[in-house]
Amino acid sequence: MFPAAPGEADRVQALHALRILDTAPEAHFDAICRTAGALFRAPIALVSLVGEDRQWFKARCGLDLDGTSRDVAFCAYAILSEEVFVVEDAAADPRFRDSPLVTEHGVRFYAGAPLILGPNLHVGSLCVMDTVPRGFRPDEIRQLRDLAAVVVAQLRLHRTEQDLREREERLRLALRAGRMVAWERDLRTGHATRSENAQDLLGIGSGPISLMLDRVHPDDRSHVDRFSAYGGTLDAVEFRYRTQAGRQLWLCMRAEQTEPDRIVGITFDITDRKVAEARLWRAANHDPLTGLPNRALFQERFREALGRAECTGACVGLLLIDIDDFKDVNDTLGHDAGDALLIEMAARLSEMARAGDTVARLGGDEFAVILAGSPRLEAASVFAANLLDRLRQPFAYRGRPLATKASMGLASFPEHHRLPDELMKDADIALYRAKSSGRNRVTVYAPEMRALTEKRVTVSAQMREALLGGQIVPFYQPKVCLATGRIVGFEALARWLHPVEGVLAPGYFGSAFEDPELAHAIGSRIVAQVAADMRAWRARGLDFGQVAVNVSSAEFHRPDLAESVLATLQAEGVPPSCLEIEVTETVFLGRGSDFVSGILRRFHESGVTLALDDFGTGYASLTHLKQFPVDHIKIDQSFVRGLDQDGDDAAIVAAVIGLGRALDTRVTAEGVENPDQVRRLRAMGCGFAQGYLYAKPTAGSRVPWLIANWPALDETAAAGSQAAPPRAAAG
Repeated sequence: MFPAAPGEADRVQALHALRILDTAPEAHFDAICRTAGALFRAPIALVSLVGEDRQWFKARCGLDLDGTSRDVAFCAYAILSEEVFVVEDAAADPRFRDSPLVTEHGVRFYAGAPLILGPNLHVGSLCVMDTVPRGFRPDEIRQLRDLAAVVVAQLRLHRTEQDLREREERLRLALRAGRMVAWERDLRTGHATRSENAQDLLGIGSGPISLMLDRVHPDDRSHVDRFSAYGGTLDAVEFRYRTQAGRQLWLCMRAEQTEPDRIVGITFDITDRKVAEARLWRAANHDPLTGLPNRALFQERFREALGRAECTGACVGLLLIDIDDFKDVNDTLGHDAGDALLIEMAARLSEMARAGDTVARLGGDEFAVILAGSPRLEAASVFAANLLDRLRQPFAYRGRPLATKASMGLASFPEHHRLPDELMKDADIALYRAKSSGRNRVTVYAPEMRALTEKRVTVSAQMREALLGGQIVPFYQPKVCLATGRIVGFEALARWLHPVEGVLAPGYFGSAFEDPELAHAIGSRIVAQVAADMRAWRARGLDFGQVAVNVSSAEFHRPDLAESVLATLQAEGVPPSCLEIEVTETVFLGRGSDFVSGILRRFHESGVTLALDDFGTGYASLTHLKQFPVDHIKIDQSFVRGLDQDGDDAAIVAAVIGLGRALDTRVTAEGVENPDQVRRLRAMGCGFAQGYLYAKPTAGSRVPWLIANWPALDETAAAGSQAAPPRAAAG
């Protein structure tokens, strides 16, 4: 039996008032389904309307059904929520596992955004389905919700169109609907009589048709001109229009010839809908920081450029670009400086690009340039060299010069490969050669460079030598109680004490953790040293709280992981309650989750606590907070960083803190870098924090000094009227 929605009678009445059930397909709704399927890479997308006892599909892609009974419908649950309803694995959900959609049509994943006409008026959902279990990221949730808003706008538009067809009182309907102008035109004279609100909406009153045409965007003029002398029923036309005040509107015009020399119609403002559609498209295809095309749009344009080149015989160059020492900028100057560097890089690349080229940000500090129509590889090389010279010129950031040096890898069609994926590999190999050869240079791909794919093997060999040499050690970053300002624990972070390069973070040797055997060796080394350090601190009577150790997904491949760690603690005489295990959500998602669960529960039963690291950035379901013994949630620094500037980040942080409070789980904010973030986190009720505001990761030998010299907040500061304690020395 399906669940009943609040105000069911009013909801059903609102649905029937749309006059859309069992109507013919419409292009707008079909386009939204196609867009949703492509955007979320889902084989099935539906616009579902939920009636008294059935759901009916106004539009569908990938499912050959007109609808289903309501008692087997996922959407019967989606309409109960204000938010997007997600089922990651329908076969594991008792509500849906026996549904024909699952048993006969293979549906395993579902995400549905309710179509909300008003309070408790949820008439259906825009949903996507997949035949494999999967997660749904927060940004995807926002995108599906935005797309559902477009569906709601289309539903309202459909209702308007129905009323227009069923009633001849066009002027009254247009005025009631708002931001609509009713008009009629004399085809003999070209004179248009417009409703009174035309002056407010369009900036013109009644008069010749030229009053409007003169303000139509030149690119849209031909679409509007046909309304001047067209006979018969006219299709809708959408066009841009500039008001007398200089504001650009998007208008939609519909008309019908009612007499041989008379046309009547309406013009209405669709600016909000167009803005929403543009925002949705831009969010899906552009990088929010730099405004450049993102990876998805880059790949589309790359395929298009290669397709044209195949037909015309032209060349296409591909440049992959990484900013040199970008992590150092973030570490030494902060993420604001890193963002400024990314923005400057984007501006310079766009400035140097030629007409027809595409500049994109692929993610992090990686950019790409598609050089379309280059006459030959040599010309692309010259362009890359000139670009590198431009990037070498420093720019001012807060009164100090900041360099924008970069490494570049260049590959070319057809000299190297002809397929997009292969050309990307070529350019990536060339980029790696440029970085490994000293950086700040351009390297052109050569076939023999394919040997660079052995990079991972080389790094693994180096790490094995480093382990034998005792060069892998933990560095410690304190966790601070926001109420008292006191250190309540530390996070142990792996560092490589390289004899030449100095202290190296996992960003350099992180690929080694992909090898389960090597990951376990590194993890065992870190746990052993952490246990030894805790024993020494306890012997000195130091109150260091609890030390957290990160455990990679690969380490969970070993069934004796928990026993090995506990044996190490026992050998050093350290209670298990002194240790915390930090894992990311990916640990929950791989094969053998039951196996992982057993390891985590073994830790939990022994007194070791479990922290979920980088919370909010992965794909795990919130149900994992119930399925696994999670004692501690760590808010990812990407959300903390935007706490003061990004409303979405602030909402996510507040939601995680509230979730932790509801589950009686500790919550720590990572990446805290300024007092304003501390004040906001305190106000939200966050209990703990760590970040560069307090201290950078430091060697174990410095921890006693750090604890002894740590400043505590007084009672006034604990109440939130004072900034966080001054940053301790990193050592």
